[in-house]
Amino acid sequence: MGPLFTMIAIVIGAIILGNYAKKMSDGGFTKSEIARMRSMATGLILLVIVLAFIGNSVVTVDVGKRMVLFNRFSKTFAAEPIAPGWTIVMPGIYERKTYDVQTQVYTMSGVSNEGDKSGDDAITVRSSDGLEMDIDLTVQFKLDDRQLNELHGQIGDDYRGKIVRPAVRESIRNVFAMHEATAAYSTERDQIKQELQSRLESVLTRNYMILEDVRIRNIALPPTVAQAIEEKKAAQQDAERMEYTLQKAEQEKKQVLIEANAQAEKIQVLNDALSSNPLYLKWLAIDKLNENIRLVVTDGNTLLNLDALDSTSQ
Repeated sequence: MGPLFTMIAIVIGAIILGNYAKKMSDGGFTKSEIARMRSMATGLILLVIVLAFIGNSVVTVDVGKRMVLFNRFSKTFAAEPIAPGWTIVMPGIYERKTYDVQTQVYTMSGVSNEGDKSGDDAITVRSSDGLEMDIDLTVQFKLDDRQLNELHGQIGDDYRGKIVRPAVRESIRNVFAMHEATAAYSTERDQIKQELQSRLESVLTRNYMILEDVRIRNIALPPTVAQAIEEKKAAQQDAERMEYTLQKAEQEKKQVLIEANAQAEKIQVLNDALSSNPLYLKWLAIDKLNENIRLVVTDGNTLLNLDALDSTSQ
């Protein structure tokens, strides 16, 4: 707002000076006109001062930001940072600093121009088994808008370089030092993320910031170790496929045994029934001989010529 009011005053002054220049070219000023011109010049200077003062007093805070006010005379901060919108702040009395309170991202990457630092900015760590790894990491955080006065007074606006970057480097090195390289690359990645979040959250909270997320974007292992891990994964997949095949075969075997046992039980039941009813088989044989035979009586020793019997009946 300050520059706008100053520009307005300059335009007004230019218009007045232009009119006086034209008057000078027409023949000059009388004494009364000169006195009036001096009075107007004094008024113009006062107007410029007033407009500049008003302009510098009106401050605008954008959405997603907060303004910290520090009184140079009392050496104290305003009770609360200024919220988004327009407000009046006495110039010269307060030191003003605007902070972004929206979510911020800090990335350390081995890919050039991908992170906050140009060039290779991956973090080199050493695992518990002595292997070196290059880690790409992204931290998502924001400033605690309730503690901006403390942040400004104790850390300042370079909080990313003073706090975030050193905290990330120290935390990730300490965490990876407790894990083997192969496990960190594969099975323990989620656990490592949780440990990193816990450490970083503690550091950032002490320094008036809020941690939102940690993302391990890439783990670069030595080529020989990476190859060994891939071979181990392939072997595990083969073992899992073999285990599945064996389990399927075992299930099929159990199914066959169940069916066989059921059939044996069925045969046993039938055999027991026949043993207790021996005449049932004779009756069944007679029943199947010919549908025209109604009854056959024999002494059990005589052989019957069924064909002859059939022809006689005809």
